[in-house]
Amino acid sequence: MTDTDPVHPSQIERHFEQVLSTADEANIPFVQDVLDDCPDKWYGQLVVTVYESLSDRPGGGNVLPAATAIELLRGYVRLRSRLLITLTDKHAHSLTLDPTAALLAGDYLYTAAFSSLRSGPDSSSGDCYEILTTVLETLTDAFARTDTTAESTEHDQEKFLDETTGSLGEGAAALGATLAGADESVRRYCERLGRGLSTARQINYVLKIDPSEAMVVPPTFDESQLRQYAEQRRNDASQALDTLSETVDITRLQAFTEVTVTGHDQQSSATNDDALD
Repeated sequence: MTDTDPVHPSQIERHFEQVLSTADEANIPFVQDVLDDCPDKWYGQLVVTVYESLSDRPGGGNVLPAATAIELLRGYVRLRSRLLITLTDKHAHSLTLDPTAALLAGDYLYTAAFSSLRSGPDSSSGDCYEILTTVLETLTDAFARTDTTAESTEHDQEKFLDETTGSLGEGAAALGATLAGADESVRRYCERLGRGLSTARQINYVLKIDPSEAMVVPPTFDESQLRQYAEQRRNDASQALDTLSETVDITRLQAFTEVTVTGHDQQSSATNDDALD
């Protein structure tokens, strides 16, 4: 285990097995597939990295339930994004889903995310539930709005990415800071770091996608505008990290940020469902 890889993805996957045992019993489709599509467990690693940067206590069982929870919400986001493709594209392709089954699986994933928190420390459970609830509300609002605007020129792609992957990153950082017992000001800058990194990271994926392939967001977009927005979000993350360095040892966070910004954590090539990672 290194500073740039604070928790091996397999540790989070073992928590998946515990939390998702009923998915196999109920034969709920798509659940395992959509989770397997995210082998890096980047958001879960962000939870652990923030925690270990702010706390002098080992993470272990205290932090992995929260890391698992945010990765389950990540699975929910990917599944809902694929459902948007199903609803907006005019032809069938490899991402086409049965809407009823996809919605059922999405409901299961976000419910499982809250269930995962139950195995965490009682002292922080209320705050963690509140964080996860806020993230979920933002996600569902974003998808509900996009359901009706996906084919409109008024669709705000930057806002959509901010409210989906950006919210996941902010929530992951908030969970790590809360479990570490950080004060409000430190937590706020961690959230800014998480949102900035995750949104910029996702934009990089979008820019790599073949525009002829199916996408959640409109296949035509202003590339220069997206690149500018990604740079803005990276600057937000950098400024948050600079502020944190005044009171916190940011060695782990700095390493995690550098790996993310340089793209070493990303897949070698983007595919058509990477519009929402």
